[in-house]
Amino acid sequence: MTKAKSHKARNVVLVIIIAIAVILLLILIKMSTSIALYDDPNTRGNTSGNLLNGGKFCESDGKIYFSNPRDEGSLYVMDDDLKNAKKLHGDSVSYLNVSGKYIFYTRRNDKKTSTGDAVLSLSKTGLFRLQTDGKKLGTLYDDPTQSLCLYGNFVYYQHYDRKKGLQLNAAKIDGSSDEMLLDEGVAPYSVEQGTIYYTGYDKEHWIHSMNINGTDQKVLYDGNCTSLIRQGDHLYFMDMERDYALVRTELDGSDPQILVADRLATYNVDEKESTVYYQVDDGENNGLYAMDLNGGKARKIADGDYNYIHIVGDYLIYEDFEGTTMYVMDLATEQKVSFEPPIDKK
Repeated sequence: MTKAKSHKARNVVLVIIIAIAVILLLILIKMSTSIALYDDPNTRGNTSGNLLNGGKFCESDGKIYFSNPRDEGSLYVMDDDLKNAKKLHGDSVSYLNVSGKYIFYTRRNDKKTSTGDAVLSLSKTGLFRLQTDGKKLGTLYDDPTQSLCLYGNFVYYQHYDRKKGLQLNAAKIDGSSDEMLLDEGVAPYSVEQGTIYYTGYDKEHWIHSMNINGTDQKVLYDGNCTSLIRQGDHLYFMDMERDYALVRTELDGSDPQILVADRLATYNVDEKESTVYYQVDDGENNGLYAMDLNGGKARKIADGDYNYIHIVGDYLIYEDFEGTTMYVMDLATEQKVSFEPPIDKK
């Protein structure tokens, strides 16, 4: 073999080796950045009642993820016994949905005075995905949005169109698709067993249902309704015609029953449907209450005005009306727990 041919052969081998190395590198990069889809098509990220209250707290796998009111809503995590709290990310977060290794949330850094470790991000609002170790931030949507709900391998969220306003969209968790389901800005608090339950937003406020692919839309209840959630085998909502009284119906909208006749600001129902927690806002009896859904007895938990009522693990967690102070109550004893989340400005 001549020197020229030998040199050419070596070049070919070198090119092949480089090509193989590049392919392997691309495969490794893809493997390291790929998103693991959920095996369970009924995977949920938070409860309907928590999402109705802003999704500021979410329990998953023995951890409580939360928006820290003492640190401009930054993302923190702690054990489900309220210990070992630490900061995960500097984003101001709401509508937390957590399952497996991922956290999905709405970013509201437009409300922050300082952005912390989110300073490098160009978008101050949007829908984001983060690993539960606080790493590998991913963008699913980077325009203004509000509520969202994880169900299966999709995040159902309020998408903002500059001409039409809010719409209901479904984005796949790996970012591979994002489709409009409804040209109306409904809040997707309740997605369960392949069905989305919602109240009308633009033209009326009836209770509707539809399949998670946007088909088979139905009217379940003709009324002036807001703050709808599904819990267990019932639908709960506040009836604006009855001065925001709390009403419960069957899943098909039948048999409406007034549970709390007082004017409410917000509420939450535990997953066993044994107790409803609610804020009375009538100007005379304002306070946080609990009522046994079996016996109907109501009791006052705290005087004053409160908001963001969440049920996570063994605790009821709520905030003052301004969202600056956090309170914790042990569900078993209904006694307040002394807890103040730390502040980490790093």
